Amino acid sequence: MIAQRWMGPISFAIHSPGYDLKSTLDAIQYVRNCLPGSRFITDYVSFHVYFSNKHMPDYVPYNEDETLDWPFKCTMENGTLLPPPYHRDRSEMYKEQANLTYPINVGRNIARKAVNTHFIFACDIELFPSLGFVEQFLDMVYRNNSVLSLNNQQPPRVYPLPVFEIFEDEQLPNDKFDLMELFRKHRAQLFHAKVCANCHKVPGFQNWIKRTPNATDDLQLFSMTLRQGAFKYWEPFYVSDNKEPFFDERVTWEGQSNKRIQGYAMCLLGYEYHVLHPAFLVHSPGIKKPSPNSLRAVYAKQMTKFIKSKIEPEYRVLYGKNKYCVT
Repeated sequence: MIAQRWMGPISFAIHSPGYDLKSTLDAIQYVRNCLPGSRFITDYVSFHVYFSNKHMPDYVPYNEDETLDWPFKCTMENGTLLPPPYHRDRSEMYKEQANLTYPINVGRNIARKAVNTHFIFACDIELFPSLGFVEQFLDMVYRNNSVLSLNNQQPPRVYPLPVFEIFEDEQLPNDKFDLMELFRKHRAQLFHAKVCANCHKVPGFQNWIKRTPNATDDLQLFSMTLRQGAFKYWEPFYVSDNKEPFFDERVTWEGQSNKRIQGYAMCLLGYEYHVLHPAFLVHSPGIKKPSPNSLRAVYAKQMTKFIKSKIEPEYRVLYGKNKYCVT
């Protein structure tokens, strides 16, 4: 469970148009009240539900108190735990029935705006951090605040983690020792290694793999790069101070490139990417394989044309020009 591994505040945005809102509220009550780890959900997770005004639910709770009073049931009459309400046929969802695209960047921005911490880590729900990362990062900053960009004379910076994927039947690795054991057995690999290796390979990746964690397991800066050259298509997941540009809400999940637009803006602004060691992320479950999706291909082609003709010219006005920056 992500909340139990993260052990810090989590701002979670959920797209719930039409009657999907009911299923979402059922699911929220279930994870807050019915699971062995529900106390971590109630302690750390804030939920932010969003939908278009063109696809309003029939009923929306008036306020937070009414939402928390939403009825729920955890067990059957015989005491058996009821199956999770979020395990359902996707084809029955309002989003699918109405043929809606997924406004993923709207959700990312809602979650970012709702945080109440100085540092944030904009991350997808299927990515699990190594244990103790929040405490390790704050300890690193406390020990040496020179790792931060503290004045306007320094380029802005963010702190990416390497991302891996493991076979579906493997347990999540807790630390780098566990991860490397899976790596040596060829049960773990770079995230999207078979789909887009350059999208997630950190600078100095092989050296990161070979480097042994220190005795105290302190978090350290490992390598630095710009989103240029060999890393011009990089899509890292990183810790930031929440000052980087917001995600472009005109780009959908189906159109792909939903993170690259922000990466383009950050390149134009001169952001530095300081990779951390030995912390990491693991995508679960399973190994991602190439899967031809004709519908997404159509969306992606249309979105690429829109990005080149509309978004890129706008961003050059907003953030400046740099011939080494690409979307």
